[in-house]
Amino acid sequence: MNKKIIFILPGLIIIFASFFASKQPDVLETLAINYGFADKTKENLSLFSGYSFPFIKNSFISTLLAGFTGLLIIYILFKLTKKATSYFTK
Repeated sequence: MNKKIIFILPGLIIIFASFFASKQPDVLETLAINYGFADKTKENLSLFSGYSFPFIKNSFISTLLAGFTGLLIIYILFKLTKKATSYFTK
């Protein structure tokens, strides 16, 4: 398999899927709002706050870069797991 396709295809899927990203809160956040304890939570600093980078002003670019970063993190974790399992199964 061509190694370029491993990065190009998921990247294209992320770009396509980012057009359909919801601006509505997720289920857990909706429950917190409905039951009145959403305002009692403390705000924490997170790199992916709201599934985007808070320091990038353009919402689309911010979400897109967060998706690519998430893809990269998953890829690295996959490679590390694969390497560890092959090491221990020798």
